[in-house]
Amino acid sequence: MITRFATAALLLLASLSTNAQTNGSALATDMASRVQACVACHGAEGRASAEGYYPRIAGKPEGYLYNQLIAFRDGSRQHAAMNGIVQHLSNDYLLQMAKYFAAQNPPYPAPAKTTASPSELEQGKRLVFDGVVSRKIPACAACHGQALTGVEPYTPGLIGLPRDYLNAQLGKWRNGQRKAADPDCMHALVKALSPAELNTATSYLAAQAVPPNSKAAPANSIQFPLKCGTHTTTAAPNLGTVSPEPIALNVLSAQETRGAYLARIGNCAGCHTANPKKPFAGGRAIETPFGPIYSSNLTPNPETGLGNWTADDFYKAMHSGISKNGDYLYPAFPYTDYTKMSRAEVDDLFAYLKRLPAIVQKTPEPELQFPFNQRPLLAVWRALYFTEGEYKPNTQQSAQWNRGAYLVNGPGHCAACHTPRNTLGGLKDKLNLSGATIPVLNWFAPALNNHPVHGLGKWSESDIAAYLQNGVNRHAATYGPMSEVIAHSLQFATESDTNAMAVYLKSLPAQAPSENESTGLGQRTLQPLMQRGENIYANTCAECHGKQGEGKANQFPALAGNVNVIAPNPVNAIRLVLNGGFSPSTQGAPYPHGMPPYRVELSNTDIAAVVTYIRRSWGNSASGVASVEIDKQRGMQ
Repeated sequence: MITRFATAALLLLASLSTNAQTNGSALATDMASRVQACVACHGAEGRASAEGYYPRIAGKPEGYLYNQLIAFRDGSRQHAAMNGIVQHLSNDYLLQMAKYFAAQNPPYPAPAKTTASPSELEQGKRLVFDGVVSRKIPACAACHGQALTGVEPYTPGLIGLPRDYLNAQLGKWRNGQRKAADPDCMHALVKALSPAELNTATSYLAAQAVPPNSKAAPANSIQFPLKCGTHTTTAAPNLGTVSPEPIALNVLSAQETRGAYLARIGNCAGCHTANPKKPFAGGRAIETPFGPIYSSNLTPNPETGLGNWTADDFYKAMHSGISKNGDYLYPAFPYTDYTKMSRAEVDDLFAYLKRLPAIVQKTPEPELQFPFNQRPLLAVWRALYFTEGEYKPNTQQSAQWNRGAYLVNGPGHCAACHTPRNTLGGLKDKLNLSGATIPVLNWFAPALNNHPVHGLGKWSESDIAAYLQNGVNRHAATYGPMSEVIAHSLQFATESDTNAMAVYLKSLPAQAPSENESTGLGQRTLQPLMQRGENIYANTCAECHGKQGEGKANQFPALAGNVNVIAPNPVNAIRLVLNGGFSPSTQGAPYPHGMPPYRVELSNTDIAAVVTYIRRSWGNSASGVASVEIDKQRGMQ
């Protein structure tokens, strides 16, 4: 339950991407519009990008595409843009994407003119079709089919791909950046070949024209020479949403089930899981302005987790911020909020954690700068910023209001992101939930109060409740770190609890963010930027978001009046234009639309221009954005 200053509770209420709640038939007819985030790089219908770096995905075997999407989502295959785009999508949606692109069959372009010599091409051809018998290296065609167009359901084709892409992927197999399920025959085979040999093979493959209407060979049409993990399914399709329970709920006692629910509401796994295969085992770096702190192991392992903790030890940590050994806990762990939880609920949570599979994983030591690495000094911080005590109901308010106040300010710890902090990391209580830029991670968390421009003033209670559970409502949809909170936490909240949170948030008095606008441009600079931005918007954005920024219902949100567009810090708009992405798959909105990334297509000046334009058009009146602000964000995901 240690929280990032951004990840665990970032309610990005009104982002620039969107979801749509649909049934299966609507999905089948609307996939082309939903996968715009994919075709921006992979080309229309997945036919490959013009510059050749991004591969063709159209017509590849469905099982292969599905497994690659799973690998990108779960991190076993690394590509920053891909990892970010699919990270909160369900198995079911990834399977639907795989089905869509596998069914596409646009024509292949002619192969690029080769620079390889005839002898190099001949050597490459021998490797592809004969292998190296003396070294027991099988031919590429033995697994990928004699036509080199792949084999259903998991083996991809090798022709119709640019040489640069082929070389890049073989290089990743060679150095271990790309992996398959054991036994990883691709890694072994590529390691057995020299770079020169691999170059001849890729030169030959890239020079081959693809026959019209070519398809992957049927399953079981060839006998694979090796038992190889690439030919086995690595993820089972299911209809569930992301973030499965680490232990089946039907085996839990009533108390443990209540604890499992609290773990969801607090998004404990979000911070205490570094490796998806080791849920709640800790080790995730929580970035703070003072250095990284690593989340602890919450599993019942006696050496590295909570195995030797008692219920009293756990309550002392949650309620008082003091560890079993008497150390003060760093406030990156939000005991400042958890102190409001009742003893009964803390006991429920502890009972659930004790039922988790015990995992051996030692928690790394914090890497804090001096003097922040001196735990005794936390006594001063606690005296200034920590008030211990369980939540006391407001007798002037309804039971529903009090439940919402408790959830928002207790286990939900929303203030951790939506309230500004001072230089020592203390929350500015007088500005509670008024919106703030998250330290280090640099996302802006909007106001959660009733402010008509920067907060929830235009949202009804039902709008707020729908957003919290589905990640989408009639005004907006989530993007950025809030996607993690929706995907792994709030979508599992009960209807009564999301309604209670909505009632409480809607009651908060209007208060605008206290931050000054982080950029400011003179009129002489603004005028040409606005003109350039208007042209880019008309050619790139208007088809989805409307000529007047009005958006399209249930598809793409309005930009006029969007709190992330007009926030004092423009970082959310900048990062979405750069990186694109999908809102999370949820039970209420399982198949979200995607926003294309424009980091390659648009220059820093172009992105600065279009972000400036949307921040200052259709009634929006925020500051302009300089190109240097775009450059700062290019390295962020």
